Amino acid sequence: MNNAEFESERHFQMWKYSVGHAQLLLRSVRSDGHPTRIDVLFVGVRRLDLPTSFDGLRVERVGGRFRLDGRDWAGSVEALNMAYAEDEGEYFDPSPFAEGSGI
Repeated sequence: MNNAEFESERHFQMWKYSVGHAQLLLRSVRSDGHPTRIDVLFVGVRRLDLPTSFDGLRVERVGGRFRLDGRDWAGSVEALNMAYAEDEGEYFDPSPFAEGSGI
């Protein structure tokens, strides 16, 4: 049984962390092989243990935290919630979550 809230084999980077809003944005940018951009947003972040750049991302809620893993790595984010969006935004375009979020 797959309890993942989000799963992708793409390359992701820790894109932005906003201290004032306690938000973390992970991003997979568009490329020749991937015509879309994926943003994964965590809100109410209290703690994080992640590499800054990684291949593959699987997010599973476990109690008050999110367990994250991918190819040859594992980590976690203690946060209130998470959401993701996939669009055709360019590298420097604002996140779909940007309006009013502090990201």
